[in-house]
Amino acid sequence: MADIAVFPPHVALGIIAFLLSLLPAGFFIWLWYLRHHNRSVKAGVIAAAFGVGLLSVPAAFFVEDLAGQNWQRFFPATAHYFEGPVLPIQTLTDVFLPAVGTFLVVATIEEGIRYFIMRWWFRRSKKVDQVFDGLMIGVALGLGFATLENTLYFLGLFQEGSYNSLVFVFFLRFMISTLAHLSFAGIMGALIAQGVFNLYAARGYFVAAFFLPWFVHGLFDLLLGINFGLYAVLILVPPLLVLVYWTQRRDFFIIHRREGKFLEQAQPPQSTEVQAVQQVLKNMDSPWNKDAPWLSRSTSYRKILDTMKKS
Repeated sequence: MADIAVFPPHVALGIIAFLLSLLPAGFFIWLWYLRHHNRSVKAGVIAAAFGVGLLSVPAAFFVEDLAGQNWQRFFPATAHYFEGPVLPIQTLTDVFLPAVGTFLVVATIEEGIRYFIMRWWFRRSKKVDQVFDGLMIGVALGLGFATLENTLYFLGLFQEGSYNSLVFVFFLRFMISTLAHLSFAGIMGALIAQGVFNLYAARGYFVAAFFLPWFVHGLFDLLLGINFGLYAVLILVPPLLVLVYWTQRRDFFIIHRREGKFLEQAQPPQSTEVQAVQQVLKNMDSPWNKDAPWLSRSTSYRKILDTMKKS
């Protein structure tokens, strides 16, 4: 009988922490994507966005750590504020300096990385042809970021032996942190997609795509840091409601480009039935079917297709 593979303790704890972090991400991916039958974004694109979200965490943490080192170097007297506010709050400085850390460092770095990734992606991708595609890619990217971030938090608790607080932290990260990254990135993705497809007001969408998530993210982290957790949760309610409302907007499903080329006039999305008939016609029009005796039936299929488009 073969010996059972034994992982080093730190590897085993890392795997457990990652699996715990996948639970909330898997739940929200099912809720926002898998349970829907008509999916405008292919599963491979969602998986790629999730992977990009995972990979963006080390870059964000590296820049944040670099910012913390520079703060320590140039402003050593206030360096302790970078890790969070000093409680209880007694002066305005106890709020202002931590706000510099949350707004100008954490929110700027994390939202900035997401912003540049999605703006580059949406401009060049042949798969993104609807605003809703941008929303879904943003949600997946945010879930990827939250997954690895949660993994690092859980791994830290394991290494410290803080098992008593693990359940509390798990639900805190599940319900608050994961929802926060989901809503920030989802709103950003939808606004960037609108900017890409809108030729006349693109700049306004691009500006809003960065500054709206940036502001809410910075305020959310600040409220958590000064022990106003309830208000931090309430801050997430408007972005989540906006995101849910946007998933129902019909104009977000309008097709703006096809095969990487922008359409002169945006078109409504096609039903699965129309797509199926189009695929049949494409097969019939293939050069391989040039001499097929049943090719004359394509006329009937074309009539069916025209009727379905008008209905």
